Amino acid sequence: MPIYEYHCKNCDHVFEEMRPMDQYLEPCACPECNHDAGRAVLSAPRLNDMKASVRKAHQVNERSAHEPRSTKRHQCGPGCSHSSTPKTTTTKGGPHLKMQQGKRPWMIGH
Repeated sequence: MPIYEYHCKNCDHVFEEMRPMDQYLEPCACPECNHDAGRAVLSAPRLNDMKASVRKAHQVNERSAHEPRSTKRHQCGPGCSHSSTPKTTTTKGGPHLKMQQGKRPWMIGH
């Protein structure tokens, strides 16, 4: 429910009240004198009260939750000593088969 501001003309009291949206035009009873008080718009709504950097971070997080982006480029900076593709060794002579170095040395790829 939204918060509405009211101004009582009887006792000059300004107060806020949470009410359903369908009752926004109806008067509200003043908590001081119990007379009907009319609705007043005294302050601007607080829609954008965070820093631009924080707002941008929230937008990026919201977007990445629904549209994740992936990159296929090399992640290290310039001057790194390795490449983005894994290194393979080949046998000397014969067909150029790639030898896998790992848990299953008997498996040969081509």
